Amino acid sequence: MPSVKIRIRDARKEDLKAVVGLWEKLAEQHARLSSELRLAPDGKRKWARYLAKKFSEKSTKLIVAEEDGDIVGFMLCLLTPNTPIYKDKTIGVISDVYVNEKRRKKGVAGMMLKLALRWFAKNRASSVQLGTAYANLEARAIWNQLGFRPFYMYKRLRLDEPSH
Repeated sequence: MPSVKIRIRDARKEDLKAVVGLWEKLAEQHARLSSELRLAPDGKRKWARYLAKKFSEKSTKLIVAEEDGDIVGFMLCLLTPNTPIYKDKTIGVISDVYVNEKRRKKGVAGMMLKLALRWFAKNRASSVQLGTAYANLEARAIWNQLGFRPFYMYKRLRLDEPSH
């Protein structure tokens, strides 16, 4: 049986439906990790609209991993202006990433990251940041392996819980 190679490339408009399908798996994974990450009933539809809008913007790069004609992973990258009080003017943001479970631990995220980092550098981003669910230990380990270090910590206080 011949081995199939994973190809990393810029997404095309016809890839958006497959990316939304993978994003839905990401959302389901997040919902299993924390009830606070559950989607609103129309969350998928809203994210699909958001992705379609962002896809056409120069400040966005959507990268896909393709295997045998199927999209098995994606990485949504954004350029954002930094708060003007800081030296760094532009920040690269990795917004959403997902790799099909059967393709994990094969370097797919790292291959997509290489393409993303070239794009961020070309667009004068001085750093790249991302967030991951605190309970997502697998993602945290991968990003650590790829050189990302803790930078900022968010904390949350629920106002709708009985203790408040």
